[in-house]
Amino acid sequence: MNKAGSPAVFALLVLVPAIGAPSTSVAAEYPEKALTAIVPFAAGSSTDTMTRRISPLLSKALGQQIIIENKPGADGRIGIEALTKAASDGYAILFSGQAVALAPALRRNVPWDPRQIQPVAELGQSPYVIAVNATVPAKSLMEFLNLVKKNPDKLNGSAGGNSTEMSIALFRIKTGTRVTTVPYKGTGLAATAVGSGEVDFAIMDASAWTAFLSSGRVRALAVAGERRLSSLPNVPTAAEAGLPDFTVGTMFGVYTKAGSPSGAVQRLNAEINRIIVSPEVVKGLNQLGLEPIPKSVEAFTQQYVNDLAKWKDLVKRANIPMTD
Repeated sequence: MNKAGSPAVFALLVLVPAIGAPSTSVAAEYPEKALTAIVPFAAGSSTDTMTRRISPLLSKALGQQIIIENKPGADGRIGIEALTKAASDGYAILFSGQAVALAPALRRNVPWDPRQIQPVAELGQSPYVIAVNATVPAKSLMEFLNLVKKNPDKLNGSAGGNSTEMSIALFRIKTGTRVTTVPYKGTGLAATAVGSGEVDFAIMDASAWTAFLSSGRVRALAVAGERRLSSLPNVPTAAEAGLPDFTVGTMFGVYTKAGSPSGAVQRLNAEINRIIVSPEVVKGLNQLGLEPIPKSVEAFTQQYVNDLAKWKDLVKRANIPMTD
């Protein structure tokens, strides 16, 4: 792991003032025109669903129309690049999950600099759930770990994208085990593979497991988060199940172009934080397996910087080859 004084970590740490210090100039009445909400994934995706749930409420709070533009492709990179090409005025905002921090770790050719992105507000977090096919002879996380350790390279896990692939890589690093990752085109197919017994396990968001858990085809072993999920109250956290410090999941947030006026960034942050704690929105987020966690601009920016470093370090330690 990188040392605190290493060049790699220093390079990331110096991003904090660069990202977290938007321009102080701002029009007296922001916003004065419509905003564009960029979604880096297709209509119907979880990110798109989140955007369409939050945008009308944000539009009402700001008193301006929000025009949603889906720009899918290249694991979210096309949409993220579109934000970095926008003006630094706070009128272009990006709704995204982990792709913002994952892409620089996994791809050789990322057409933007992380410093071009200004984190605005976190919408919610969804810890992943470790689940196995019902025929796997393990009723607890510790039993599963013992099974994997006794059978190196014999068990396999499905991944439905970069985030879930990284969750298995983190599992291997944290447990010192050897499992094979089988890639699928989307978490739906990856979850179906576990449910059918095509693969043994996966680590992904709770919503992917709903139908399989109710039918008994899949067994949930642990929640890879700091607390249990309200939707799965009887499933322990990984720490409770004997694997401390194993936290992995997805996160949704709102970003804008770096250098945008601080007044605009802070206004967006304040309105979004108010929206995500309203009872109606909390209920909707919980149904999606998300916990709303309001953060200041500064706290969310620091989290972004930390995630950039975490994923780069994990890719290196897990020997995951970078691709174009």
